[in-house]
Amino acid sequence: MKQSSSFSILEREQTISCLREEVFDVIVIGGGITGSGIALDAISRGLKVAMVDRKDFASGTSSRSGKLIHGGLKYLQNYDFSVVKETGSEREIVYNNALHLVYPIKMNFPLIKKESYNLFTLKVGLTLYDRLAGVKKDERHKIYGKKKTLQNEPLFNENTVKGSGVYVEYRTDDSRLTMEVAKTASAKGAVIINYAEMTEFLKSEEGKLSGILVKDHINGTTFSIYGKHIVNAAGPWVDIVRKKDRPISGKYMILAKGIHIVFDREALPVQSSIYFQHKGRMIAVIPVGNRTYVGSTESLYEEDMDDIQVNLSEVNYLLGCLKDMFPSIQLSVDDILSSWAGIRPLIGENGKSPAELSRHDEIFESDSGLITIAGGKLTGYRKMAERVMQYIQKKNNQAQTPSKTDQLKLTGSHFYSERDLLNYVDTLSRQYQNLGLTDEEINRYVFRYGSNTEILLATISSFQHITDKEQRNIVGELTYTVNHEMVSSLSDFYDRRTSYLLFDLEKVKRTLDVVTTELATILNWTEEKTLEEKRFMQYLINKALSFKEGVTKRD
Repeated sequence: MKQSSSFSILEREQTISCLREEVFDVIVIGGGITGSGIALDAISRGLKVAMVDRKDFASGTSSRSGKLIHGGLKYLQNYDFSVVKETGSEREIVYNNALHLVYPIKMNFPLIKKESYNLFTLKVGLTLYDRLAGVKKDERHKIYGKKKTLQNEPLFNENTVKGSGVYVEYRTDDSRLTMEVAKTASAKGAVIINYAEMTEFLKSEEGKLSGILVKDHINGTTFSIYGKHIVNAAGPWVDIVRKKDRPISGKYMILAKGIHIVFDREALPVQSSIYFQHKGRMIAVIPVGNRTYVGSTESLYEEDMDDIQVNLSEVNYLLGCLKDMFPSIQLSVDDILSSWAGIRPLIGENGKSPAELSRHDEIFESDSGLITIAGGKLTGYRKMAERVMQYIQKKNNQAQTPSKTDQLKLTGSHFYSERDLLNYVDTLSRQYQNLGLTDEEINRYVFRYGSNTEILLATISSFQHITDKEQRNIVGELTYTVNHEMVSSLSDFYDRRTSYLLFDLEKVKRTLDVVTTELATILNWTEEKTLEEKRFMQYLINKALSFKEGVTKRD
């Protein structure tokens, strides 16, 4: 099977030829973290694997999460001990396999008057959490009284905060984690493509699935992919995919919407990450670089799944939570630098609100053979993939074997310790002194691209003729992502590959013209296509700062 050696839009025709010619063992529909994880697990078992996504990788839920690889402390309240145990152990694996993307942070959990946790229950909860999650000795929780709590975080409301617990969580870049998983699967032989929509299922005379019909949204052509097993891993869209096979019966998806808002770090200068209760709901305040983001709300969602808006009522709700928690900080809508909204699929169960529904994943199969994986969460993507592959093994009357990905370093993560990572930053700083990059700039690149940063910096070096440093860097970064990360649109680059849309809108505005011109040249866009892309990017910029009027339907 011939296939592209690079993960690039420029090799698209070769990729499509591979998809047309091969009969695959597993076809995965959906290029989020779940689908990418299944593709990686399957290819690591020596199977022939194809994966398609109708949009870009991680363009749904997998780029709009709270960006935490967490052990599931909140699930203790619902007595979901198995979720806490599994995700707690999984986060250590994800951390070791993607050191440049997953990093430990201290999480401050304040005890607040009239909320459900008190000193005793918090101590019991965190102790149970440490044990279930297999937390390392030096990372186990600490409990503090009111005085020490206010010293640790002077912004807390001294009238309501009674104490705190501090424990370790892990922060990540969800869209880049998805990208690295997909790239690793591709490097091992999986044939993967974005902007390729499954439009209908192909079936045998007996009504069993034999493949899918796919529309290429880049060039408008349609082609078929044939395979022995088809896995629907479309996240919130799984029911839409299922309806193309059979009318839905039994389990169904309930969509829960969450939003996050972003502030300048100076406007919300918390000392560490904070996870607090507000009238029973959990709110996270996470500093990252020179920004602090806050979320999430959780509400039922029944509107357009492809254009999810942040409601003003949701923003005001979060602002109210912040005012109660940090009374000395005066924040308003005008202080928001960006925002994002996403939906997560929960498995429908009558009589339960989104906040009560478990994050357990489930697998179910139609009589035509479509295997659907639904529910779950970012941290558990590897175990979800393992369960799908074991389901297929059982279906094939094979012995069920564990995943081989627990020791598999993702592309860009050829490091064995944090020291390795920091030494790499130092090496690159010396090697690329001619670029005039600060250590902080190189550090940011390394914590985005990992051990591939050297290729990125070499690419930036090839644009030395661009005298404006920011423009030179952004054109180099764009070129790298086109050649190695299948970027084919402005939003691929600014949103999911770099997160500039979420955390540095001003940079997006400053560089949009030069990036548009460069990408249009690389991809031979027509003038009409170029204007369409630029208009859409302007829409996304405005959307990040505009909040829809209306009432949010809370659970």
